[in-house]
Amino acid sequence: MDLLKGCIISVVLIIVYWFLWRWRNKRVLMLATQLPGPTALPILGNALMFMTKPEEQLKKIAALLEQYGDYIRFWLGPDLVIVIKDPNDIRCLLTSNKMNQKGPAYDYMTPFIGKGILTGGPKWRVYRKIANPSYNKKSIETFKDVFNEEAEALTNVLKRRDNNIFNVYFDVLQCTTRSVCRTLMGLSTDDIAELKYLDEVIHETQNIYSLIFTKMTRWWLQIPFIYWLTGNYRKQLYYQRIVDGLITEIIEKRRKSLSNEENYGVSVVDRFILNGLSETEIKLESFALFTTSQEASAKIASGVLLFLAHLPEWQTKVYEEIVQVMDDDSVSEEQIRGLENLDMVYKEVLRYLSIAALIQRTVEEDVTISNGKFTLPSGTVVAIPIHEVHRDSRFWDEPLKIKPERFHPENQKNRDPNAFIPFSLGAMDCLGRVYATTLIKTIVIRVLRHVELSAEGKLEDLDLHVAISVKFA
Repeated sequence: MDLLKGCIISVVLIIVYWFLWRWRNKRVLMLATQLPGPTALPILGNALMFMTKPEEQLKKIAALLEQYGDYIRFWLGPDLVIVIKDPNDIRCLLTSNKMNQKGPAYDYMTPFIGKGILTGGPKWRVYRKIANPSYNKKSIETFKDVFNEEAEALTNVLKRRDNNIFNVYFDVLQCTTRSVCRTLMGLSTDDIAELKYLDEVIHETQNIYSLIFTKMTRWWLQIPFIYWLTGNYRKQLYYQRIVDGLITEIIEKRRKSLSNEENYGVSVVDRFILNGLSETEIKLESFALFTTSQEASAKIASGVLLFLAHLPEWQTKVYEEIVQVMDDDSVSEEQIRGLENLDMVYKEVLRYLSIAALIQRTVEEDVTISNGKFTLPSGTVVAIPIHEVHRDSRFWDEPLKIKPERFHPENQKNRDPNAFIPFSLGAMDCLGRVYATTLIKTIVIRVLRHVELSAEGKLEDLDLHVAISVKFA
């Protein structure tokens, strides 16, 4: 009897809460009805629709876009989510000063990188302003020698490979990691050799991302007890421990160098130290920039090499262009700018393998879209499905095929430039876009000068793994 009474009281309280919530949010509900989208259940909203495998959730969004068009509305419990696929509205929203906070999905990354440059938060502008000089063109010019040396080392590794099939990503990841350590982290080669946790962090990086994405997309893991019971919290603590160990070592080495006035203030870690950030802030922001710089660069660089291996005619074009432009092996920024064919392949990789499959922003003030037709109320979560925009047949001829020629200047004239946003837009765009582009192209140029690439099968037949980013499965 007591159990029945408790159940009845619970149901009544839930119903009362639901009606109170609807009354308090009647304006938001009214504005939400203006947008198309699936019917929402009381309290749960459309959450049941997304109770599926993580890799299926973005497919659900793609299906909704196919059904409803460029604007769709759905509810995840009390949270209103608006997915927007129209390129012009995407540009307006991402460059608006009314949307300078990330969405709730980024909160799942905070145990590793805190509230900062990548995830948003109250001080993200401060952190970005401090880090920015390490990513500008002047700084990247000083990184040229390191990029060339590490790309040469990678080339020598690949030259020693036999003719058996192998995954080039892991060799490239070693190259990009050492490049990031020697530039953004400010370490010497001797410093790198002394890092006890570096190899372990490199090995576990994909597992860290997988843990974050799994918790992000499986609601039951967001219940602390279940997260602990399934062993995922124990994994998280282990990952946090090795990440903290690595970054602590890096910071200690930079503090020692700064006290001796060695390489004064060049690395991004130095800038965080010299600007008086707390030890926790330095660790979180340093790892955020470390992991995004080395992992994303490795994914795209290995993607370019894989594309060239599968497209021998483009490999020949790029190789001949490199030989024509370059006098020796050392790669400069001026030479990179002259390699048009390489740029086309690079951009097609960015289109096909989006660095971020979907990004979120939170509306801080009411904003209108679709020429004033719809109003997004404050507090709305806006989702930008970059992966889907990059595969929209309105802007891309045969979007599921790999065609670098689509980025030839003549073929881009009639395409909406806002349909290609690999590095996002606005104040919260990718800080490392110039850094990554220079490093990736340097790697490809140095490798292609001395290694002929080949692969079996067709690129389009390779399965894609769509999660935080898009990569081949």
